[in-house]
Amino acid sequence: MALDRHTPLPESVVRAAIQWQLRLDEAEDPASLRERLREWCTDHPSHALAWARLCELRGDFRAMLDSLPERGMAVPVLRDAAVDPRRRRALKGLLALMVAAPVGWSAYRHSPLSADLRTGAGEQRRLTLEDGTRLFLNTRSSLDVRYDASERRLALHHGEIWVRSGADGGRPVPRPLRVAHEFGVCETLDADFLLRDVGDDHATLWVARGEVIATPRGGAARHCGEGTGWRLTDNAVTPTALREHPDDWTRGHLMVDDMRLGDFLAELGRYRNGYTGCDPAVAGLRLSGVFQLRDPDALIDDLARLLPVAVAWRTPWWVKVEAA
Repeated sequence: MALDRHTPLPESVVRAAIQWQLRLDEAEDPASLRERLREWCTDHPSHALAWARLCELRGDFRAMLDSLPERGMAVPVLRDAAVDPRRRRALKGLLALMVAAPVGWSAYRHSPLSADLRTGAGEQRRLTLEDGTRLFLNTRSSLDVRYDASERRLALHHGEIWVRSGADGGRPVPRPLRVAHEFGVCETLDADFLLRDVGDDHATLWVARGEVIATPRGGAARHCGEGTGWRLTDNAVTPTALREHPDDWTRGHLMVDDMRLGDFLAELGRYRNGYTGCDPAVAGLRLSGVFQLRDPDALIDDLARLLPVAVAWRTPWWVKVEAA
């Protein structure tokens, strides 16, 4: 069955895709649930297309659910949304209808859809803030900037950012720079650090220079020194071994050393629209090398030359790496 970007989807399939996303958000064991989701996607091309559209809309989708009185209202929006620039206007238009409802407006103002800074799939953005702080947003990231007399506050809704704190305009007493994320707050006066919160059950912090104080929502603060990696959860900040060169994306490439193919594709999938799958039979194969991120689809095709795998494209937004 051939499907394209404009193929209408049955409401039942769209509802099923939404339910898969909600179950993933709430799952205690998301790894096993993702495997069942892969099986559902391979059952029928319409399942794969529904999930591909949802993957592209994922950041907007979560914010939209928060902004609607009923989650079921998302069904017609997702069902009719073709993957083109019009879908973002349609989503924003839907949210505009909620302005009259105070709860909806409050959720909208604090959602990634209305974030001050955003990047789409495969997009990266550099900028310098008014205090001299330098930011680099990675793919699929959204961030709010809120400065006042007492603090410089950033709020990372989703994604990955590189931060080099500024001197705060030469003030005699610099304001603390605080970066809020799902699991707590990271604070510094002078540091270079990488903060990643991509929807897992934790965020990660890597301090390249200086010191960052990481405070979880329900636990004690930790002083995180230069050259250290940290796992951030609601209740604790614990040392962790991050992969070598976690900031390689700031230079436009992905450096891996003996990485599982399944993990490699999960990371690469953040840089493209749609579903990027991996057959469990080949997920344990290992990769090493430096891979350019500017064309992730071409990189996926190249895997067939590097490993004993085959690349199956069902639509431009659905790809799966399988055993050769």
